[in-house]
Amino acid sequence: MNLRFYREQNGWSQEQLAEKISVSRPVITRLETGEQAPDLSYLISLSNAFQVSIDHLLGRDEQTNEYLYEMYGKYQAEGSVSQLIDYLIKNPKFTQSLQELLLVKTKDRKEIEAIIMTIIERVSNVSK
Repeated sequence: MNLRFYREQNGWSQEQLAEKISVSRPVITRLETGEQAPDLSYLISLSNAFQVSIDHLLGRDEQTNEYLYEMYGKYQAEGSVSQLIDYLIKNPKFTQSLQELLLVKTKDRKEIEAIIMTIIERVSNVSK
């Protein structure tokens, strides 16, 4: 389970995570060490707290803690790239849409990318 990874990525202590999902800190410790298997209510609460799917939280999408740490560490020095990776990890539907975009013909993909960039530029100008 990727519980420890997501807890650390959010900068939360075990106590803080325990408060967020309304359990005791020892429960978090047991879940992280594998001493206790998470029940469905814990999985739902953790999934909501981290904003990731239960499959992703459990590592059923074949991304282990080691892989996540390796990828995050590789791009952490890049600054904003690590924020993008974190965003994509926490927003699997958006990630899926981007993967589908890669399958679109190059000409069409360039048009879609231009539209997306225009929207982002307009929103960022409004926000300033």
